[in-house]
Amino acid sequence: AAARLRGSAAAQRDVASLGRRCVAQAASRALDGYLPAARSPSAPSRSLSCSSGHSGCGRPAFGRSSLLPCPPPAPARGLALALASARPLGARGFAKILRWECDTPLAREMSQFQEAPDFLNFCLENCDDFSKRDWLASLTLLTTRRRFNTATPVFQQYSRRLLEQADAQFADSVHLLLHRYGVLNHAPAIWQLLPLFRARLPLLTPKQLAISAWALGRALVNDEEAWAELGTAIRNAAPALALPDVAMVAWAFAAVERAQPPEVVAVKKAVRERLMGRDLVGVASHDLCMLFKAVAKLTPEDLRFHEWLLLLMLEGMANKTTPYAAQGLTSIWGTLAALRWKPDDEALEVLCEESRLLRLDHTFNQDMAAELARSLLTLNVDDGRPAYQVVDYVARKGLALRADTLLTLTEFFAVRSVSHDLAWKRLGVRAQQRAVDLRLPDIDRLINAFKRSGKGNQRIYGMLDLFMKLREDQARYGAA
Repeated sequence: AAARLRGSAAAQRDVASLGRRCVAQAASRALDGYLPAARSPSAPSRSLSCSSGHSGCGRPAFGRSSLLPCPPPAPARGLALALASARPLGARGFAKILRWECDTPLAREMSQFQEAPDFLNFCLENCDDFSKRDWLASLTLLTTRRRFNTATPVFQQYSRRLLEQADAQFADSVHLLLHRYGVLNHAPAIWQLLPLFRARLPLLTPKQLAISAWALGRALVNDEEAWAELGTAIRNAAPALALPDVAMVAWAFAAVERAQPPEVVAVKKAVRERLMGRDLVGVASHDLCMLFKAVAKLTPEDLRFHEWLLLLMLEGMANKTTPYAAQGLTSIWGTLAALRWKPDDEALEVLCEESRLLRLDHTFNQDMAAELARSLLTLNVDDGRPAYQVVDYVARKGLALRADTLLTLTEFFAVRSVSHDLAWKRLGVRAQQRAVDLRLPDIDRLINAFKRSGKGNQRIYGMLDLFMKLREDQARYGAA
């Protein structure tokens, strides 16, 4: 019986693998009909070999000397592994939603309330009995409660009670409060915690410094004195920072536009020390993408550093040693567009090949699709593989587009002469629903995009003309 069960499970895995391959092949064949004059993804790609002359290592040269030793041949990987999360299992990220293991009686009791108002009322009723763990549990669980809003009076009252306990209960862990409020993006509380943070700053560990910097950057708290002290502490602790911590610090500097030369130099030096001449196996692509985007914003003129970091990421893509999620790939495209830097053909080949499965990533949303579309137009990259990800997203979820992304994607479709009828129908219907949210010049751009593509009709033009008249009346007489 056990043998039969094992055989059945193996057969199911084979069928699932075959199904995934069939889906990928069918999607590749569909490109030719939707994207005219684009490079066919089924065409054989150019052979990428190591610049050192090693055959069969599959490593790209990109027209320059290789910076890393040739890795051993990577084992074959399935589609599921290619779409895996960029951060290794077990590594804690700093996202908008946090998880918490309720290990106290009050935490277990409060976790039963799924609605934010009920949850906060329970916290206010029992806050006199809250320990430090209970306060942290409540802040963490708030990220997963329904109908939560930091502007509600009940949350303001809850936050005041918590901040009253900050000096007594969080003197040695103020970074945890900063982080939780950073996740909630509640800047007033972080401003109130700054005196305690500055007093405890010399005692914070390198990891705690990175978390605190991320929290201040997340809430856009740009207090010059606090950042000056924090920057000095980070420069002194830079040799002890791990790569994820360096990425968080760089992201925080970029968020508040703090490009002080000593601090930026310390960040770049820390990155080189951790990546130069080392294998990228085990390095999270999320950290590399954060660094690439942040450093490009801080020092856009340092093309040598950008080129080196891009080469590292492309080598990880070509060698299949570092999986990239949708957010990371679209941030790479967006950063290249912001720098107005179009890589060479071999680098673009690797990046386009890695982007061909974005539509299968459930985190690929309309902001990423719009950023990818803008980047392809800015860089003048006419390749069917990344473009089809945008087309497929509109065909599936075009009726949920916001007004700003609707305009961006419609202009992309018009410029690239996309002929996907279903996607155009989605854009036409959504334009009649949400174009009223656009400004007057943007509505005119939307009309021109439909006229250029020839996909408009009298109903679409009539609704857009009505929206233009509404905006003109508002400009002339004011809003009602």
